[in-house]
Amino acid sequence: MPAKEIGEAVDAKCSPCGSRNIQITEEFVGNDQYELRSGKVVEITPTALLDTTGRTHGKCRQCGHTWQFRKNPLATN
Repeated sequence: MPAKEIGEAVDAKCSPCGSRNIQITEEFVGNDQYELRSGKVVEITPTALLDTTGRTHGKCRQCGHTWQFRKNPLATN
């Protein structure tokens, strides 16, 4: 479940231009497992859970500035 819901306010803005029209990307990591026999894939086990890396990036939709957040703006307090 996402930390914020659609329509909920997020306290984040672009520092150079002040725009609040931004894209926020949270990084997650997961591992798929491929089983090979005689050089051919015989089974694929996709990851069931994704773990967060703790990295959250922003991209301004107005000026194109990109940055990494120090604190996740999507986290609930």
